[in-house]
Amino acid sequence: MSEVIPPVTGVFTELPHMAPVAVPAAAEGERKALDLAVLKRGAKDYLDFLDTTKEVFYGYLYHRTGSADLAKTILTEIYSDILVRAMSLWWFGTLSLKLLLDAADQALKDRDIVAADIGSIYLPSLVWLSEAERQSVATLHDALWSLPKEAERLLILSMLVGLSDERITQVLRMPASDVASELKTAKDFLLTRWQPMSTVATKLQSLVFVPALDIRSETKLRFSVVEKYNALRFRRYQWVIIGGLFAVMSNVIVASVLAFAVVTAPPSSLRATRTQVASLDAVLLKRQIALDQAKGSVSAQFKEAQRLAAYDVSRDFTALGLASALESLKAQQDQEAEVDRLIKVMQRAQTAMAPVLNPIVKLAMNDAKAMFGWL
Repeated sequence: MSEVIPPVTGVFTELPHMAPVAVPAAAEGERKALDLAVLKRGAKDYLDFLDTTKEVFYGYLYHRTGSADLAKTILTEIYSDILVRAMSLWWFGTLSLKLLLDAADQALKDRDIVAADIGSIYLPSLVWLSEAERQSVATLHDALWSLPKEAERLLILSMLVGLSDERITQVLRMPASDVASELKTAKDFLLTRWQPMSTVATKLQSLVFVPALDIRSETKLRFSVVEKYNALRFRRYQWVIIGGLFAVMSNVIVASVLAFAVVTAPPSSLRATRTQVASLDAVLLKRQIALDQAKGSVSAQFKEAQRLAAYDVSRDFTALGLASALESLKAQQDQEAEVDRLIKVMQRAQTAMAPVLNPIVKLAMNDAKAMFGWL
C-alpha cells in the first residue's frame, strides 16, 4: 500500500469540506534512483521526456485499464514504440504527452481488461471518503469505460489525474472553450450512467489518484528504454556502415568507368581532331564505296561488251559458214547437173552411133576372146 499511495510531497489542492488531496509533482532537487542518462550518452533527451511524462501517463493508463500491472506493461511498450518512431529517419513529429495518449488508445483497442484492481488499490487510497462513498465510487470506472473515447480521455485527465483545464488544453491542443464545454458534457453524460451518491457527485475533484511507479518498475522502464536506444543506435551504425561500403563501392565503380573512358577515349582537347579524322574517314569510306561501285559497273559493262562481241563473231562465223555451204551445195548441184547432161549426151551418142559401133564392138570382143583363148 505504501508503494501505491503517492507521498505527501506534491502540490496540495484544498477543496471545501474535505481533506487535502495530494497530487504528485516532480521535485526539483529529487535524486533519481538510477540516472542512466549520465551513464549512457545519447539517450538523455528521451529519458528527460520520459521523466516529465511518466507520472501523468502512468496515471492515465491505470485509470484507462484499471490494472497496475497492465498499465506498467503498456507503459513500457509504448515508450519503446515511441522511441523507435522518434529515431526513424522518416518521422518528423514532436514528442508530447498527446502522442503518448494516442498511442495508448491505439494499443488498448485490442486489449481486454481481465484483472482490474480498482478495489484493492484505488478505493483504499480514497481515505477521505466514507465507506458508503467508496462503495459508490467502485462503479465509477465501469461507467467511465462505457463512454466514448474522447469523453473518457477528458474525464480521466481532469477528474482522476487532476490536470487543470489549461493543462488539458495544452496537452490535447484544443481551444480552452472547447475543452470546457466538452468536459461539462462528458461529466453530465457520466452522471447519467454512473448515478453516484449526492455527496460524491458534489466533490468529483476529490477522486484524483495518480499511482506512483515503484523503484523496480522505474528502473526496469529506464533500462528497457536505454537498451532499446542502444539497439536502434547499433542498427543505425550498421546501416551507416553498409551505406559507407555501398558509397565506396559506387565510387570505385564510377572511378573504374571514368578511367576506362579516359584510357579508351582521347582527352577533351583532341576531341575536335578526332571528330575531323572521323569525318575524313567517313568521306574516304564513301568515296571508296563509290569507286568500288564504279569498278563493278565498268567490269559489268566490259563483260557485257565481251559477250556481245562474242555473239557478233559467232553470228559472223555462222553467216560465213552458211554462205560457204550454200556455195558448195550449188557447185555440187552444178556438177551433178553437168554429169547428168554428159550422161544424156552419151546416151544420145550411143543411140545415134549404135548401128556403126555395134559391129566394131562385137569384132573387138571376138578378137579379145580369141586372144584370151590363144593365151
